[in-house]
Amino acid sequence: MEVATYLLFVIGCLGATDIAFYHSFAHGIRSHPDSRLELIVHSLRGPTYALLFLVVPNAALHGMYFWGLIAVFVFDVAISIVDFALERKSRRFFGGLPGGEYVLHIILAMLFGAFVTAVCYGAGAWRTFATQITYEPASVPDFLRLVMAVMAVLVLFSGIQDGIAAYRLWGLPLRGNKRVSESDLLQ
Repeated sequence: MEVATYLLFVIGCLGATDIAFYHSFAHGIRSHPDSRLELIVHSLRGPTYALLFLVVPNAALHGMYFWGLIAVFVFDVAISIVDFALERKSRRFFGGLPGGEYVLHIILAMLFGAFVTAVCYGAGAWRTFATQITYEPASVPDFLRLVMAVMAVLVLFSGIQDGIAAYRLWGLPLRGNKRVSESDLLQ
């Protein structure tokens, strides 16, 4: 699971860049009513990646647990598809999805495909083993596994923040295609 762990680490770093730069700094979607559905989808990604950051570098999922991991991958693909479909409308208020964010999403999707492939190649035999979870840390530096545990906490917290923001924005009117000033956003 070494290759899968390194790929997941890169995905985490790029995902954090996406959240920090595009979601928070450039667009501030947590304060934009038109982004509430996108925020709900993002809130699902938090616990999904928290689980992956903790499990992939540390555990072997045998039998039905392996198939559970595959189900998490399928769930994440579904999250991504819905997210891509919602973003265009969600970001219309800001002039659309920035080109850099679009390219970042393409890179993340390709890396995720490589990650799933690495997991299936490195751990595919687990599907035939007796169902159990065992502690089998990947042959990566302990520091990387620690960093990924911190990433798990941070992405879970980010997902919770997205869910809270979606809840808070739920009753506010949508702004649609209109552009408003920053002072209008604060009202």
